[in-house]
Amino acid sequence: MTCELSFDNQSGAIFLICLFYAVHMVEEFSFGFVQWADRYFGRFDWTQNLVGNFIFLVCVSAACYLYYVDPTRYLWAGMSAAMWILANAFLHISCTILGREYSPGVVTATALYVPGGVYFLSQWGRDGLLTWQNVTLSFLIGGMLFMLIPTFARAVHFRARIAKIFHLVK
Repeated sequence: MTCELSFDNQSGAIFLICLFYAVHMVEEFSFGFVQWADRYFGRFDWTQNLVGNFIFLVCVSAACYLYYVDPTRYLWAGMSAAMWILANAFLHISCTILGREYSPGVVTATALYVPGGVYFLSQWGRDGLLTWQNVTLSFLIGGMLFMLIPTFARAVHFRARIAKIFHLVK
């Protein structure tokens, strides 16, 4: 994953992901994400929400910082941050549609995460950096490891609503 980037001087734009995350947290905190997540993910409370979001903030910020410092060497980190927001958007949008109720965070996920993630991927694609290796690794780290696997594993364990929506449990 070491390719020369043609937009090195714009690597600071990756911090938009952190801004998107902050705005997303405002929506989630303001509109009852904890109560919603308790039903959809199983046994969820404010402590878990705060600890989980702190961990996500540190990981996403670190990935953005690494990419900013050396976009060639840490392309995988920047791409993982983009995949993380896209995976989070997938969860919010799919739960809203399939669960037929508002998922606190779906508005910012749709309005910021999807266009933001697509923007970064299209920039990397324009520069010829969206190889199968880059996409797969960043999706495994950002999408699967940090978002989808823990979310679905928890929901299956607690037999929560999202696991039922996706027919992972009865």
